[in-house]
Amino acid sequence: MTADTRFAYRAARADGAFEHGVLAAESRDAALHALAAQGLWAVDLNAARSEHDLRTRLSIADAALGLRILATLLGSGLPVSKALAAMPELAPGSWAPALPDLARAVREGASLGAALERSGLAIPAVVLGIVRAGEAGSGLASAVRRAADLMEETASTRSAIRAALVYPCILAVTGAISVGILVGVVLPRFAAILSDLGQTLPPTTRFVLQASVIARVAALPAGVATLIILVAWRAWASSEAGAVRWHSMLLGVPVLGNIRRSAATSRVCAALSALLESGVPLPNALTHAARAAGDAAIRERILAARTLIVAGARPSAALLTEDALTSVASRLVRAGEETGALAAMLAHAGRLESERATQRVRSAVRLLEPALILAFGGLVALVAAALLQAIYSVRPT
Repeated sequence: MTADTRFAYRAARADGAFEHGVLAAESRDAALHALAAQGLWAVDLNAARSEHDLRTRLSIADAALGLRILATLLGSGLPVSKALAAMPELAPGSWAPALPDLARAVREGASLGAALERSGLAIPAVVLGIVRAGEAGSGLASAVRRAADLMEETASTRSAIRAALVYPCILAVTGAISVGILVGVVLPRFAAILSDLGQTLPPTTRFVLQASVIARVAALPAGVATLIILVAWRAWASSEAGAVRWHSMLLGVPVLGNIRRSAATSRVCAALSALLESGVPLPNALTHAARAAGDAAIRERILAARTLIVAGARPSAALLTEDALTSVASRLVRAGEETGALAAMLAHAGRLESERATQRVRSAVRLLEPALILAFGGLVALVAAALLQAIYSVRPT
């Protein structure tokens, strides 16, 4: 065991109540001593599972499905403990490792929001905020249902974008493999045959062969340099300041920037609408919604707008000043302020920007497909011309 080992515990207090938590200790014995020093009697003590491992096993689609099943069970009138007891047979398999601890925590008096947060499942902070708001008074079943709606919209948008990118990716991979085989295998063999026959290589064949030799020689250094650059970029982009600068740069790219801005605006508006409908105050809702943006630059702008709103500025003016949302979403926020239907307008803005983001991706893909076809078609035509000239060069005069 190392000093960084984290232990998940369930311990009994002197009054008989149970307490859950995670602590860091050098060993299991050290963890037991630490709990005893706090007046706790350990009932369960195990090495905490890595949050990263759980995150990789719980996709957005699985999270959405699990929340939808839980919302349905709660909506049918079941208590939280019985709804969680029924989840193992209904929820996706990725929920299974956390469900026993989740159900036990609720039985011992923890709220659903607190139990979800301590479960280690990759539940977004905005969903936890919606659930806690529902427990505070707006209705737990309806809150979980809104959280499920939010996750399903996010999963649907991602699925549509990935589906649109499947064909271009297949086209790029197959085209690169085809050109690689032609240049790296077929054409050099033709060149060797011509050299054995004492024939002079045609100009096009010589050009393609020289290009392939240069590519093979430069492949390893270029790969190493690319790997170093990627590692350095990942380290920089993983930092808070680096992520904000990198995402700001991406927002400035003509086509990609518009897509990212619309997608981030959609997520922020949908989350903010769900939080407001659940009764969360606007400043707190903005904090959670900023985390749902999926873009560090947009998140910082939302938080800056929140500061202005807390200072007394109108939400629409603050969001417009900080350039936090798209212009259409900002106008809908202003309309919601004037009509008193801010949550409904935010929901409409979220749907509208989600459709715009998906449509922009599809439009970009429609342009990308012919561009890839022309690019690889041109390379294949060049290699084919080199092959034909090589073949015709061995024809008797």
